Amino acid sequence: MSGTLGDTFGKAVGNLYQGGAANVTWERALEDLSAADAARVPATLPHSVAQVIGHVQFWQAYLLAVIAGENPAAPEHAAGGWPDPGDWETLKADFLRDAARLRDLARDEAFVQTPDRQGRPYGVALTNFAAHGVYHLGQVVTLRQALGLWPPPSGGDTW
Repeated sequence: MSGTLGDTFGKAVGNLYQGGAANVTWERALEDLSAADAARVPATLPHSVAQVIGHVQFWQAYLLAVIAGENPAAPEHAAGGWPDPGDWETLKADFLRDAARLRDLARDEAFVQTPDRQGRPYGVALTNFAAHGVYHLGQVVTLRQALGLWPPPSGGDTW
């Protein structure tokens, strides 16, 4: 086995920000999705793809602000973490950019051991946020299936 346990673990957690080894990538899950389709809410489901991405991006931006030394207030209620998604193309670009930044931080063995403002290693928060994202990646796939937009043009799991 090459690399340290921290390096190997960091790469595994980092991969979750891309979608993970057992899932399609975020890029593929969002591929060829128009703004109109991203905004559609299937009849029996509570959110659109754009709303889910807006939610995950809200928390990605929150974590990056904490890492930058800022002290953002956490929402008082869950609804506060579900902002209006705004422009789809901008949201998607910001989301993928910030996911890549978090992936890189998760792969930085020294950084993940650095204590956060609560004294825990940043690796804890990075792992929790990565798991949160993968949970919502499954929702995006389900939403696209419900809209009849799965698989994307380059393919995806259909079982």
